[in-house]
Amino acid sequence: MFYKQNGIVAGILLLILFAGAIGLVSVQMDKTVNRMHYSVVEEMGEYRTELIRQDFQKTAELVESMQDYLATRGYQKEQFEELIALLIRQDNKVSRIWFETEGKRTICTDSGIRESEAGPSKERNGGLYAEDSTYYWTLYGRQGEVALGIDIALDHLHAYFSNLLPAGKNYAYILNDSGVIVAHPEEKWLGMRLLDSLERRRVKQVVGENKRIHVTGFSQFLLLPVDKIYYPLTVGTEKCTVVINVVQLDNQEAMADFHRYALWIVVFTVVIFIVLLAYSQRRWRKEYDLRQKAEQEAIRLNLQQLKNQLNPHFLFNALNSLSALITTDPGVARKFILEMSKVYRYVLEKRKENLSKLEEEVEFIRHYYFLQKIRFGEQLNLHLADNLTTVNGRIPAMSLQLIFENALKYNEITHRYPLDIDIYAEVGAVIVENSYHPRTDMPEASFGVGMESIQEIYRYYADVQPEYEIKEGKFICRLPLVE
Repeated sequence: MFYKQNGIVAGILLLILFAGAIGLVSVQMDKTVNRMHYSVVEEMGEYRTELIRQDFQKTAELVESMQDYLATRGYQKEQFEELIALLIRQDNKVSRIWFETEGKRTICTDSGIRESEAGPSKERNGGLYAEDSTYYWTLYGRQGEVALGIDIALDHLHAYFSNLLPAGKNYAYILNDSGVIVAHPEEKWLGMRLLDSLERRRVKQVVGENKRIHVTGFSQFLLLPVDKIYYPLTVGTEKCTVVINVVQLDNQEAMADFHRYALWIVVFTVVIFIVLLAYSQRRWRKEYDLRQKAEQEAIRLNLQQLKNQLNPHFLFNALNSLSALITTDPGVARKFILEMSKVYRYVLEKRKENLSKLEEEVEFIRHYYFLQKIRFGEQLNLHLADNLTTVNGRIPAMSLQLIFENALKYNEITHRYPLDIDIYAEVGAVIVENSYHPRTDMPEASFGVGMESIQEIYRYYADVQPEYEIKEGKFICRLPLVE
């Protein structure tokens, strides 16, 4: 009887010890989950904020470029207008660029340049102002007697960031130093001042002390509890705050199930408990690793989009051609510069898009061909069929340029073997043909790495693939149209 009672007591004590051990393990798991979630939130916040900071640095550099120009060359109205007309194409966020001198204002937009009376004094101090029911954010600068500025319409900025940083279970918004919302995924909140006094104090602290703050709170946009990280952001002379919101990890229900099953497990054996605990940790780790991998892939793709540019050899050759034209034919040189600006503007506009309209690609290849024609002369000819303007559909962005560039790269181009390129439309596809005289120093079966990118885009957007063949002395590429 004594041993039986002792056995019961020992069993009860053992169960209590097991339960306590499970409780301790559960507490540690909760802490581990929370620490890992905190780490993921921090990494996500740093990445998104750095992306925004780099994007606005590009805008601030436009003001610096204008000031540097005036400081080194002085104010010459016509030349300065040409400069700002070029600068406004370099940043899609910018709504207009303006400068004032002698009580007159010159305003440059995508549609052209116009003059007006001097703007409102509050605009000259930078910050926010309203005009015709539209809120503008102004970056202000001055060089000597010339006042200048860059205006960004908040609705324009909203559309820009909706493409760059689409809102989901995490999102970002930007506040100026007065707590006014400059950018937010909810468009109707633009230009509104924060009503939450606690959040206004956080913004003042972030701006005043130039440090980030990590807190938990409730998102009125998602209607969910979130982690909030406030980061300082300086744009020119403007002091702003970027607020990163990430939905909090809800692991309570999963952990409750684990506790319930664990209590049954201790009744049977410690071994089963250890196995199930290991399984639970392994499953969570797998989910975490997948989430980390997805974040890393998203970062890689975004950074890759920022790096996508034309081949550096193309720029080098174009500049050589321009250098020769400046002395021999200034008129053609001016047109060359205009065509070159159109080429690079298109590259900037399409760097975040995978598909483009056929008519846009055809117009782009006209500009690109003009630059290459200057270099190769009568040894290079492009023929665009009339039916290209009547076809609706899309193809991978810059795919015609990639095929054109491959033709230049892999073929001999001489007076004996001129390169002739024909582009025309068929039912459901656009065809690119070029005379085929392969260079002896290049791989015989190589079509270029750009073709692999085109194939990847078709795998994602369509059930068909581009087709390539060499037939009767011609290299023929068939690009299906995507609806």
